[in-house]
Amino acid sequence: MKIRLTAAVGDNARMVEQLRARTADYEGRSAAFVLTFGQASEPGAGQAYAQDVNESLRKARPDMFADATTRDFWSKGASGAADLEIYFFTR
Repeated sequence: MKIRLTAAVGDNARMVEQLRARTADYEGRSAAFVLTFGQASEPGAGQAYAQDVNESLRKARPDMFADATTRDFWSKGASGAADLEIYFFTR
C-alpha cells in the first residue's frame, strides 16, 4: 500500500491523525516493513522527517506497526511531506 502524508516538520499529532485515517481500511493487519521517503532539500533533513513519520506509525496504530521494520529515506522536495510504502504480512 502506498500513502502520502503531509504535515509540518514536528507536527507529530497531524502525522498520527493522517496515518490513522489512511490505514483504517487495513485495521487488523500487521505490517512487515515500511519504506518512508521524507521530502526535504537535504538528505539529513529528509531522513529525519521520515524517522518522525515512522515513530508516528506506532502511535497511530500500535497493533499494526508494533513489529514492523522501518527504513528512513530521503526524497528531494519541499519539506513537510512523505511517501510511504507499507508491506503487510500475507494472510
